[in-house]
Amino acid sequence: MKNKTKGIILGLIVAISLVAMFLNQPIKTKKEIRYNETHKEEDVHMIMDDAIKSYKNDNSKVYSVYYDENKSKKMEAEYVKKGSYREVIIVYVEFKTSFFNAPEQLGNNHYYFDYMYIAGKTAEATWEWIDGGYV
Repeated sequence: MKNKTKGIILGLIVAISLVAMFLNQPIKTKKEIRYNETHKEEDVHMIMDDAIKSYKNDNSKVYSVYYDENKSKKMEAEYVKKGSYREVIIVYVEFKTSFFNAPEQLGNNHYYFDYMYIAGKTAEATWEWIDGGYV
């Protein structure tokens, strides 16, 4: 009986260890430019990297980020008109916030898809974060 109990306990420990290892695997974030005829490709990639870094800093798991000019063009033009930006790029992020310590405005343990990260190019030709979220 003792050997059977030891085997069950050992089996549970191994199973829990495997689950913990699987859950802590780093996520490879998928980046994609679906359609772009306006912006420099390196600028779009830089904004994508900034978005990934921003949401990872907020203790979120970032699954993907993409740019699609067909989806963004109208809103980008509106931001250029109402702001002091020469150019605006909107990328879309898919992420999940952590169970603890998520940003207050996002909420704990929430999944977000097509969450906008909006960046603008200033008169000094530097990119800065403008806004984000859903419209």
